[in-house]
Amino acid sequence: MEEMFLLIYHGKPQSQTGDLEDIGGAYIKCWIESENFKQADIVARNEIEEMNWNVLVLDEAYTITREDYLEDKNGLEYYEQALIDKQVYVFHTYPVKEKED
Repeated sequence: MEEMFLLIYHGKPQSQTGDLEDIGGAYIKCWIESENFKQADIVARNEIEEMNWNVLVLDEAYTITREDYLEDKNGLEYYEQALIDKQVYVFHTYPVKEKED
């Protein structure tokens, strides 16, 4: 039986060109339906790399259920979408730090 995993990675763009020129990095929340954590981690890392991002570190990982979102309507939407699509990715980006003189 497959479970839903929430994995949160810290990542950075593979190159800082085009839409990513001002993006220093991101915390990437991934809802992945999978048989086990190891497989969920592999799927998420591969998809993130295909989106031209590098994974720096896995910050957090949980097994989750619908009950985890009783008070979080936004999270519930992502969870429910992952039940349909098997995976959902949300990038919380931050800007490139300005160089200090």
